[in-house]
Amino acid sequence: MPSAKERYNDLALRRDPFLERARDSAALTLPSLLPPEGHSYTQSLPEPYQGMGARCVVNLASRLLTALLPPGQTFFKLVIPNEILIQSGQLSPNADVERGFALAEKLIMSEIDRLNWRTATNLSIQLQIVTGNALEYLGPDNQLRVYRLDQYVIERDLTGAVKEIIIHQKIPPDISPVKTEVRSDMGHEFVDMFTWIQRNKRGQFEVHQEIDDKIVPKSKGVYEKSPFIPLRWSLVPGEDYGRGKVEEHFPDLQALDGMAKALLDGSAMAARHIYMVRPNAAGANLRRRIAEANNGEVVVGNLEDVNMLQFTNVTGLQIASEEVRRLTEVLASAFLLNSGLRRDAERVTATELRMMAEELEGTLGGVYSMMSQEMQRARLERLMIQMIEQEQLPPFEADLIEPQITTGLEALGREQDVNRVQAAAQIVQMLGPEMSLDYVKMPDLLTKAFNGLGLPQVVRSEQEAQQIRQQRQMAQAAQQMGPQLAQQLEEPTE
Repeated sequence: MPSAKERYNDLALRRDPFLERARDSAALTLPSLLPPEGHSYTQSLPEPYQGMGARCVVNLASRLLTALLPPGQTFFKLVIPNEILIQSGQLSPNADVERGFALAEKLIMSEIDRLNWRTATNLSIQLQIVTGNALEYLGPDNQLRVYRLDQYVIERDLTGAVKEIIIHQKIPPDISPVKTEVRSDMGHEFVDMFTWIQRNKRGQFEVHQEIDDKIVPKSKGVYEKSPFIPLRWSLVPGEDYGRGKVEEHFPDLQALDGMAKALLDGSAMAARHIYMVRPNAAGANLRRRIAEANNGEVVVGNLEDVNMLQFTNVTGLQIASEEVRRLTEVLASAFLLNSGLRRDAERVTATELRMMAEELEGTLGGVYSMMSQEMQRARLERLMIQMIEQEQLPPFEADLIEPQITTGLEALGREQDVNRVQAAAQIVQMLGPEMSLDYVKMPDLLTKAFNGLGLPQVVRSEQEAQQIRQQRQMAQAAQQMGPQLAQQLEEPTE
């Protein structure tokens, strides 16, 4: 069996064409996302002649981030699978179960907000847009770590499922778990460590780490749900790696960069001011006097002896400028720079989120829904497992509960439940109190409404409501018995 290093080198040969295209795409947009091979922080990154590519990537990533992780809102809800409900003979879980789900969702969202997943998510989205690929790792501390394409290799089966992943990391010698040979590059010492993830025949993921072709002690592990989440922007059948949004518009970006360079060079030439003085012109030192003259100063000389060298290719500059404008409009439309559907605000309405989701889905051709399901769902399932192991969540049974992502085209999420409850309340009001109490389950209706508002803790359970009813009945009985008891005490005894 080959070592992790040997296997990594074999798979890297298949990765090279994708890596080369990804580096070309990064050079035209955000070069820091995927620097050239052998790049060090002491070296300069490629500098494009236009900033349109960077604006496109940052804008689209920001819109996707807002849609995938809406500020102040839950992007998922916990539900019981339909087959479990059918087996139990219920159409929906009872109010107490939904209340427990809502409280668990608040705990999960609190953990996500505490760990600031938005920063790692933004980096992951930018990498997918530019390079087409990103690898996320959800560590034991529930923190998200992101790897770029030149740090890992991957192999998939015919269905696109992951068969194996190998991550190459250069770690400092002082944190290396074993003593080994230390290498040096650009004045920095490091140790090569390889993390190998393989899917076995049972569908589990076996993980171990190697340094110098030796397995690191205590690095082996087996996962039902892998904490390593490989992401792709667009899926191409038969390919292990994805292709980015920038690659789809690479000719336009490359043409824009070339035309921007031509326009910059032509503008610099047109901005030059050069005087031409006729040889043997009359007057002593006419050239020196013109060069040293201040603005508005009078110089004695013959006008025919001096002329200004003019830039005559104005038509070429106009053509280049028009082409730059056309390419800018094409890219702005493709990357949603011209969209004004979302306001600049901390909280956006459900309707705005729905409109943004529909716009992203229509512009990106299904990529948005795929990201909301593959990325968000895989993260959430692994996070729930770890939080249960850390006793931060009650021990749910994996087969009896599943997370349902409410971003994508379901961006309204719980607000839809609130709207339905409001419509139901109007019907209840029309029916009257007697019929509504006989036929409508008011506790379930209230629970769904307040869960949709994110306030599950304000709804009392059935036991608490029963206790309050008993206390109210006892208080009413005491008020009725009070006058009678006082009258009996006042009556004289015979």
